[in-house]
Amino acid sequence: MIQIAVIGPGKISHRFMEGMKYVSNARVSAFVSRHPETVSEYAEQYGIKAVGSMEDILLKHGIDAVYISSPNHVHKEQITFCLEHGIHVLCEKPIVLTAREYRDLLALAHKRNLVLMEAQKTLYTPTYQAIRSVLQEGTLGTVTKAEAGFCRNSNLSETAWRMTEPGKGALYDVGCYPLAALFGLFGCRFRELGRTEKYLHDTDIGGIIRLSDGKLPITVHYSMAESGLCDLNITGTKGTLSCHEFWKANSFTLTVNGVSETRSFPFESEFTFEAQHFVDRIEHGESQDGEHERISTSVLEILER
Repeated sequence: MIQIAVIGPGKISHRFMEGMKYVSNARVSAFVSRHPETVSEYAEQYGIKAVGSMEDILLKHGIDAVYISSPNHVHKEQITFCLEHGIHVLCEKPIVLTAREYRDLLALAHKRNLVLMEAQKTLYTPTYQAIRSVLQEGTLGTVTKAEAGFCRNSNLSETAWRMTEPGKGALYDVGCYPLAALFGLFGCRFRELGRTEKYLHDTDIGGIIRLSDGKLPITVHYSMAESGLCDLNITGTKGTLSCHEFWKANSFTLTVNGVSETRSFPFESEFTFEAQHFVDRIEHGESQDGEHERISTSVLEILER
């Protein structure tokens, strides 16, 4: 049984905990927080008694792996600590702030035969895997364009946009979802053609990025301040595919030769599949995952420009 500690228990970690209910051969047995006194009630909710600092928990409670959901700017420090102490890491996106930082941490993980994985949940859901199959089978014919977006009005106050820490803003927060989804479906050989960005208090709150690999144009929409495109749309010579809220969807609509059908894939939590993949890699000793690592690297190269 893989013993997992959650670093940075907060809003998103509740959803991770829900997903862990359906993961085999692993369980969350501890919470790590920079302010342990603030999460006692949270820990009690899940029946977890081990709560404390990284040193207290990771080095004294037999922890095999961690899930990190702390603020972006502390990811690198926390990942480094874990890897240096022989602990596998699943870290929320963006895993770090630059591609160079990521490559350095990967080198450390590979050297120590540890799994270092970015939590890109979209890539592992049954729905997303089925979309990949549709494309591989040529059901849509030749793909002529694709777009994906994560645009929502977060209803945050103006003071919430006065962000000074590195790795803040809409592109780092939600832009990585459509980027990863498109790179996972169509490869990572895309070059940026241009982008349009919106700012508030020197923080990006949304934008559009256009890319191409020389044949296929793809477009990424992202926003934390305005509602907009929250879909994955693919157009081919034989038809179209549309998936609403693709990062957690359990269905998509396929239209071929004028005939539409909805394909459904029921599940309880979209967090289950990335967590299970992480656990499986640990159990099988698979410290490297070339495709996932290429996707994460390519996304970071866009984010840091």
